[in-house]
Amino acid sequence: MTEKIEREISIQAPIATVWEVITKPEYIRQWFGSQVEIDVRRGGKGKLSWGEDVEAPLEIVEVEKPHLFSFLWVAPDEETKPTQQQTLVAFRLTEDGAETKVCLTESGFEKLEITAEQKATLIANHTPGWEDFLSKLQRCAQNIPTKA
Repeated sequence: MTEKIEREISIQAPIATVWEVITKPEYIRQWFGSQVEIDVRRGGKGKLSWGEDVEAPLEIVEVEKPHLFSFLWVAPDEETKPTQQQTLVAFRLTEDGAETKVCLTESGFEKLEITAEQKATLIANHTPGWEDFLSKLQRCAQNIPTKA
């Protein structure tokens, strides 16, 4: 069993636009969390919320505009939330002509102090979740008018 999730997508948008969609709250709300608080700098804190009682605290690990954005988060899952255990989410962006490639990785599952079965459930739940979020991210970025 692999203990990391990796997904790659191509977005028909400039890298600067995709960077904004990944790091600015007004865009993050459109593809990831319904409420977003985020301090985009190394060591900055934040929180993603989905409804009343579903939230995920996070801490920014790396910000290398416009190529790398990563954060540790306590995903809002029953396996991790009670113990406040974190996994690392990283977005790596590369420009490829008129497209931007986005490589998403969620790692650190092996460090979680939960059973192998709980880890497998967490990865199984997060994998389609990330696919859904990435397709929303792609639509969001492609619908933003490019600045002249």
